[in-house]
Amino acid sequence: MKFQEIREKLNLPEWAEITSSQFSDISFSCIRYAKSKDKDPASFADETAKKIKSKYIKKAVALNGYINIDLNFDELENNEKILSKIEIQSVKNSFSGKTVRLEHTSVNPNKALHIGHMRNSYIGEFMRQALLYSSADVITSNFIEDTGAQVADIIVGFKYLNKKMETTEKFDLYCSKIYKEVNEDYEKEKSLLEKRKEVLLKIEEGDKDTLEFLDSIVNKVLLAQLSTLIGEKIKYNLLDLERYILEEGIVKAALNKLMAEGIAMVSESEKNKGCIVSNLDGVEVTLTRSDGTSLYIAKDIAYAMIKHSILDEKIKYKKFSSNADGTDILLSSNDGEEIGSKKIDISFTLTDSAQNAEQHAVKSIIERFSGKDSYNHYSYEPVAISKDTASYLGIETDEKFMRMSGRKGITVEFDNLAEKIKLKVIEQAEKNGREMDKISARKIASNVIRYYILRSSPSKMVIFDINDATSLKGDSAVYINYSYSRALSILHKASKSSLKGISFDENETKFIKDIIFWDEVLDNAVLNLKPNLLCEYLHKISDAFNVFYEKNRIIDNPRENSRLLIVNAFKNIVDALSKFLGMELVEKI
Repeated sequence: MKFQEIREKLNLPEWAEITSSQFSDISFSCIRYAKSKDKDPASFADETAKKIKSKYIKKAVALNGYINIDLNFDELENNEKILSKIEIQSVKNSFSGKTVRLEHTSVNPNKALHIGHMRNSYIGEFMRQALLYSSADVITSNFIEDTGAQVADIIVGFKYLNKKMETTEKFDLYCSKIYKEVNEDYEKEKSLLEKRKEVLLKIEEGDKDTLEFLDSIVNKVLLAQLSTLIGEKIKYNLLDLERYILEEGIVKAALNKLMAEGIAMVSESEKNKGCIVSNLDGVEVTLTRSDGTSLYIAKDIAYAMIKHSILDEKIKYKKFSSNADGTDILLSSNDGEEIGSKKIDISFTLTDSAQNAEQHAVKSIIERFSGKDSYNHYSYEPVAISKDTASYLGIETDEKFMRMSGRKGITVEFDNLAEKIKLKVIEQAEKNGREMDKISARKIASNVIRYYILRSSPSKMVIFDINDATSLKGDSAVYINYSYSRALSILHKASKSSLKGISFDENETKFIKDIIFWDEVLDNAVLNLKPNLLCEYLHKISDAFNVFYEKNRIIDNPRENSRLLIVNAFKNIVDALSKFLGMELVEKI
């Protein structure tokens, strides 16, 4: 049962905005409403408190213009099943009923995903779940940047430096090594950079042999990347190739429309003479070079115009892969078919903060056509690794933390990190005299990385520390899972009990207050698209549960029935919110 349903049974004034309170279970302010009626807030609160009558309320007390309410949890459980019916129910908010285009991940198809990339994917999947929970129609896409210098570097490696295509290694991990080696070779022999320019020119000109070779590499890397993402239960509908946007004339059509609308023009300035530019807030934003070749921002704008149906052009798709649930993942292709899709109401594009300025420009242009707040850029800070983690992974540094750099080979590929954490989890279990199977250990490893990345506000940089992330006593997925496993163990040991006529003592009520408003926390996290709010709450209630467990005997206690009910509610809440975040908890840890 959602708290909003309980609220309707408390017979509170319609204007009351309920919040949690340090003085009571819930409270609301009378100040603003009283002033709107030219009444004294304190006196008005006193009068209002006396009128509040409900069997679900123990008492309502006015204090300084506020009304503090203590709830009757006995009645709420016996009549409304607030603890025995823990289930995720959809919510109505500003996203409800809208068609939303969500774009995330967007990693160059020349290497494996590192933990910085996974911050994008994890937040993106949370947003997809949040939008679905909000009863929105969600189309999730991944824009594949397959025409840039990084992909050209891989072609240089295979075609000109005689790197072998055959490998027993996962292909994206193998390409990460090739990418590093090629950039090391550039440093040794600068003339090799001409080979990169040659490859890029052939891609731009549509050279058949180069494009066929590009296709073979991109498809193999993309499938390898998807195997990681699908394993992490990241779900996509569409994969859009940057090359398709160029080849099918979509970028050209976008530039023509911008020029026809007077949003873009050929620059006469000394700096940008001959370039197509757009004047945004008094600043010339360059969209093409003077030779007519498009800059990255032009491709971004064109893709956004396609998503918002600003252009008449359509993208064709064919099946490329499948999600974990068996649904199709479609790839843009000129030998595919157009798919019917609704006109979207709003879009979200996830990138790290390095692209803030460019995304601001895209937003400014798109919203001239589709309206205010139709295009949204979700920005987040990057992920680094701590010095201790670098050392654990065999990387030497004198710095407190290291930023990722694929070009320099300073990366922590997700697949490799997950394997390292899996082995660490198994090793820790063995030290404590327990057995841990590889499947459970791999689930824990995935949860460890996901939780650690999502627990920080998107506006804060994440410095991943393997010891902190796997701590049994800290703010970690291991601690959350440990608390869940402890609750599960208690329930397995207990005999089946009657849940009729439940009543709660003071200690039980205190714990109930910590867990009962879980759906309010979920709704707030969803509305604000902040997964860190759920992580904070999971840590908070896990702490509260362990304190409750240490201070209150549960099995073979006169109050066993009520306490088992509370433990079961805690277990179900942790399970539900963990799944919402994409974590699959294990029974034993």
